[in-house]
Amino acid sequence: MLAIWKGKGWVVPAIFLAAFADVQLFVDYFMGEGFYSDNRWVKVMALVAVAILVGVIGCLFNNRDGVIHIDSETGKKTKSPAHTLLFLPIEVWAVIVPFIFLSVDYFNAEQESKSLTYLEKPRVNDIYGVDFSKIFKNEDPTYKYGTMVVVSVNLNVIEVQSSTHAYDGKSGVRKDIYNGKAKEAFYYADEVTPFNVRETIKFYDDGAIFSVNRK
Repeated sequence: MLAIWKGKGWVVPAIFLAAFADVQLFVDYFMGEGFYSDNRWVKVMALVAVAILVGVIGCLFNNRDGVIHIDSETGKKTKSPAHTLLFLPIEVWAVIVPFIFLSVDYFNAEQESKSLTYLEKPRVNDIYGVDFSKIFKNEDPTYKYGTMVVVSVNLNVIEVQSSTHAYDGKSGVRKDIYNGKAKEAFYYADEVTPFNVRETIKFYDDGAIFSVNRK
């Protein structure tokens, strides 16, 4: 069985997960609900602080407990880390985790910016991944995820058709969009619903629209 960690390597995920959860609870408690998620600088500061903590802990552990090897021919001494995660010393993860986090955060920010641009300037055939229960009344609370396609644009008013298919998770919607199924006419009901652009942007802010796709 592959050893995921050696020694105290488990502290890496434990510290990062616990710290971020605690920081979010702490910040939202004193600054108001949603403050942590709405302010990127708070996330970055928390990330830097936790990364420094992990780096310091890793250096202390591995300098103290590192295994010394002596080359039988040259007599040269080397020290192997005693505490690793996926074969990498704890302190290395103090760089890897922030890099991954910032890369994902940048990608999400780019996607959000693109989605808002598409919503502000809609086009026919734009496809929205939606939570129907947050847009229409009396929707199935379980099978609530589907798509809407823009069929007309007139100044700040759009008309959409809703999919006849619905899922209990967003993955089903994303799969249908990816494989092109959500682009087919048969995928949608004949009924047309009008919305203004401000409404669709509000839907996005509220999570009722969770993806915007354009050919």
